[in-house]
Amino acid sequence: MKKILAVLTVALFAAFVAAANAQDAPKSPANVKHVVWIGADGFGAHYVKWDELPNLKKMRDGGSWTLHMRSVLPSSSAINWHTMMVGAPSEMHGYRNWNSKKPEIEPVYVDERGYFPDFFRVMKDAIPGFTARAVFNWDGIGFCYDNDAVDESIYLSADSVEASDELVIAKGLELLDKKSTFTFIYFDDPDHIGHTIGWGTPEYQAKMTKIDEYVGRILAKLEENGMMKDTVVYFSSDHGGSDKGHGEARLDHMEAPFIIYGKGIKQGEITDSFANFDCASTVLAVLGVKQPQCWRGKPANVIEVK
Repeated sequence: MKKILAVLTVALFAAFVAAANAQDAPKSPANVKHVVWIGADGFGAHYVKWDELPNLKKMRDGGSWTLHMRSVLPSSSAINWHTMMVGAPSEMHGYRNWNSKKPEIEPVYVDERGYFPDFFRVMKDAIPGFTARAVFNWDGIGFCYDNDAVDESIYLSADSVEASDELVIAKGLELLDKKSTFTFIYFDDPDHIGHTIGWGTPEYQAKMTKIDEYVGRILAKLEENGMMKDTVVYFSSDHGGSDKGHGEARLDHMEAPFIIYGKGIKQGEITDSFANFDCASTVLAVLGVKQPQCWRGKPANVIEVK
């Protein structure tokens, strides 16, 4: 009898733990299973010409968007890519420069691994079976998140930034075949063209159009894989620029597009204030994941209420 009671006790305890875990598992408001983030460095909102960007325009018309997502200062790369991943401004997470590889000031909070929590780690800890993959052609991106929370983190380089963008789109399409929970595809060349030729030049505008072509190929791949029915895609950049530089406290440097499209996303312009630390909060809200207390981002009102 004692053995039977012991077995029953163990079974009941296991069932209780399983039920508790099931209750704690996040529930996406729109039953979203996949998120794809397309990032383009230096893709300034002030240079967006919708008629030259048919695929981003498709996302805009079918989803939620703003051209007034504001960066933190300085309006430079690593500090702002990291900010988009951690849901808090730089004064809290500690990254301060264009090429930060670790916090320059002590973060207000670190987890047991010693990191200010980024959204890859938060999603991995919250979502059973979570998988993530990232491909990029600026090596600084690899220092912006906890690599142990990502199944594949792929840096690609070539003889030119333009050529490495081509490598990124090819690998990105391959990664979409793996149907990860989260896929990040990052292109560096808009920033490179801005620095070498200039923001707003014909060459820069042509590169924006090329990035739009990549967006179209990604959307087509998601359709081909049957993923769009339960996928959200969002596009963002870290900063804009002028002449051959950026990093200043001026709006053509600080404003970047944010466009989110797909399963359960409402249509219309985001008219509330929106900073780039709101990106991670918005992604977690779409997936039904609670954000950490140390974050300060607010989810944009993009989820369609039925």
